[in-house]
Amino acid sequence: MQASPEGETKASPLHMDEVLDRADMTEIAAPATRFAVGTAAAPGALRRFGRWLGSDRIFPRIPFLLVELLFILVIFVPFLLTIYISVLKWRANRPFETAYFSGLENYEAVLSSDLFWLSIARTFYFAGVAVVVELVVGFVLAMLVHQCTRSKKFYTTIFLIPMMIVPIVVGYNFSMIYIDSGPLNQLLSPFLERFGIDPHIRWLSDPVAAQLAIIIADIWQWTSLTFLIFLSGFSALPRQLIDAARVMGATPWQNFWRVQLPLLKPAIVIAVIIRSMEALKMFDPVVLLTFGGPGTSTQTVAYFLWEQVWVFNKFSFGAAASVLLLIMLSVLIYVGIYLLIRQRSPVEGRV
Repeated sequence: MQASPEGETKASPLHMDEVLDRADMTEIAAPATRFAVGTAAAPGALRRFGRWLGSDRIFPRIPFLLVELLFILVIFVPFLLTIYISVLKWRANRPFETAYFSGLENYEAVLSSDLFWLSIARTFYFAGVAVVVELVVGFVLAMLVHQCTRSKKFYTTIFLIPMMIVPIVVGYNFSMIYIDSGPLNQLLSPFLERFGIDPHIRWLSDPVAAQLAIIIADIWQWTSLTFLIFLSGFSALPRQLIDAARVMGATPWQNFWRVQLPLLKPAIVIAVIIRSMEALKMFDPVVLLTFGGPGTSTQTVAYFLWEQVWVFNKFSFGAAASVLLLIMLSVLIYVGIYLLIRQRSPVEGRV
């Protein structure tokens, strides 16, 4: 650079070339600089996302989110698929491409089926008798075992064995017991002959006897569950409250009726809900002992669904019946949970 006489600065030709070269390099480097800045911003966003994901508010909830996602996949997806099939006209022995939309036709067919309503009525009959007996027997056994100071663990283990046996094994064993020349008839024959009753009871071929046979098998296996629930309830009773009632002069009956039984109401409600839900889905003893027979005398609603789908290939009809059954069970579950939540302090004003 040289200073002119007038005080102005002029660039030499060589220096002008350098300026132009530097300008060109700046223009070339500018896009690269912008690219580098953009590339550096991406890891920054990832780091911020990682910090957000690992924060105290989000990270502890990740396992629950995974469980909820699994719940959606396992429960809601099959349920939505069942609803979708229930509004189609499709038989399992035909390609799915032949299915077509039929609206509520399957639901109308299910609701107009006499066999569907008979199977529901029979299911409620089986469940009602079985659950009541299981509750009473399980409660009595739990009360007796709870009062034992010795061999409590032994009796608890013995009474829990039936619940641990696989249902198919239970069904096979009872099918051997119920044959005409089986041990049950041999055991009952002296008493039946004394009253003039035919000792050769056809347990699995007579409609009334077959119903009783299924109820007995269910009671034998699932009384263990009610026993376990009630034993847990007895073990959780506050000893101070029971002793206080005894000191205040309450008789053993008053102590049980006014103190212990109200405290056991939540356990009773839980036992009723669980056993009612399972009994209304009764399937194993039916399919293993009678296959719904003789005729349809032992056909429960679960067996009805199985027969419609896997024997008659009526997938859409069975799906509609399944949805209706789910609605009925949901109403019962809601009522049971509502009663359970309404349980207040059970000994208020009783002691």
